[in-house]
Amino acid sequence: MFIVAQCEAAINDLSAVDEPRFHPWIWVVYVVLFAAAIPWYLPPGAQATTWLGFPLWVTISLGATFTIAFFTVFVIRRYWGDDQHDKEGGS
Repeated sequence: MFIVAQCEAAINDLSAVDEPRFHPWIWVVYVVLFAAAIPWYLPPGAQATTWLGFPLWVTISLGATFTIAFFTVFVIRRYWGDDQHDKEGGS
């Protein structure tokens, strides 16, 4: 009986957790950002232009990489809570 009660408690705790894996839109955004980080979509005959002193493909890749980093920070802050801090009465 004790094991069954522990299993039910664990299931109830899991249903109250809000993690990124339960939000499919997060993974879609990651796929789009990683696809943008590799500038495979530039035409082969495109003129070599520079932005901020870097070739266009480097600027695109760096911009996507920083966007991935900032999005990851957003996801961690929004969807991963500190359970220990919450149990102690913090917010």
